[in-house]
Amino acid sequence: MKLTLIAVLLLLVKWSDAQYSIQGRIVDGETQQPLEGISVFLSNTTKGSATNHKGEFVLDNLKVGKYELVITAVNFEEHILPIQVTEKNETLTVKLTRKATVLNEVTVEPYDKDGWDKWGDSFKTYLVGSSHLAKNCILKNPDAIKFQYNSKLNRLRAFSNERLLFDNTDLGYRVIYLLSKFEIDFNDATFSFRGYPVFEELRPKSKTEMARWAKLRSDIYRGSLHHFIRSLYFNRSSSDGFTIREVKFITPEESRRVKNILKSMHRSEDQAGVGGWANEKDSMDYYVKVKNLSFNDNMVVVRDNISGDNLLTRSTDPNSKSLFFKGELQILYLNKKIPIEYANTLPVNRRNEAIQSEISLRIDTPVAIYPNGTYYNGLNLLIDGYWAWSERIATMLPGDYVDGK
Repeated sequence: MKLTLIAVLLLLVKWSDAQYSIQGRIVDGETQQPLEGISVFLSNTTKGSATNHKGEFVLDNLKVGKYELVITAVNFEEHILPIQVTEKNETLTVKLTRKATVLNEVTVEPYDKDGWDKWGDSFKTYLVGSSHLAKNCILKNPDAIKFQYNSKLNRLRAFSNERLLFDNTDLGYRVIYLLSKFEIDFNDATFSFRGYPVFEELRPKSKTEMARWAKLRSDIYRGSLHHFIRSLYFNRSSSDGFTIREVKFITPEESRRVKNILKSMHRSEDQAGVGGWANEKDSMDYYVKVKNLSFNDNMVVVRDNISGDNLLTRSTDPNSKSLFFKGELQILYLNKKIPIEYANTLPVNRRNEAIQSEISLRIDTPVAIYPNGTYYNGLNLLIDGYWAWSERIATMLPGDYVDGK
């Protein structure tokens, strides 16, 4: 089944060598009393802390830039605060609101009482992934998840009022994940999710294990969406091993249309000689590609070897660039072959081919990209192919990860 992933970015960071910090105080919005033990972290990073008895926290060793500060606590509504880290930061004061109800989103429709038994495997496959790393990425608190299936819409949604805890022993991280959205639309095979992760380094048992983690992290990073966005920002996508193409997916209707045009052109040629082809010369390459598609292929290359510069436009934010394009792009990473787990999901065995993914924009709105490989307005970015299969929690790296291989 073809799967399209609707990707969502939750972290924006400016690339800078300077290190700064943010500090703040968390209080109860009703009583104004300080709250101790409140979890505070910057989404998609390794930066997290908890408030002391005065409700105070400090996050240090930060790069200048824009982040999303996430504040969570039992019995309080989570608080997501966009924050700009600069050379001079004032102390923040955040007032938390007590929760009025539990799982507000599922009060209209009841959630499944045996939800994990029914949908647990689907949840793990879609959110954690099905790569070889998913086997050792363990959800420690599955009971925290509630499911709601709408049979009329053929849609599955998941909710949680607790932070989900994933131990990824292959990559050496504990991922603490605040799930904001999880939805599978089985009708059009699309999956969309939103979440706020923070990463904690696991303690290696030996230098050998630490080296293994470093190698696996590098292997996962290379060829990932994270890697591509970072390469695109610095205009080195080609030198980093990426090839960008404009492609078009061919529907059965389009295939019939092209075949009818070719038949008509052949008739014109028979009647008028070579001149019958002349008016269509700009489309002939496309027509021939469509005609020659094999039974298992439904995509043709419209333009090859597109420069990354052609996809970027000026941004109003000096710390970002705007990714904008028409149609659909195919991204090949020539330095990695399709893994067997992904190959088994394809109609044709393509294990010897380089990994390839497709991206498109849902609406004509740019996506802001940042130098550390993150992006904003992610609901506008549709991902298909290898990335739709691979970009999951089991292969998730923090936004501040730096490839040291």
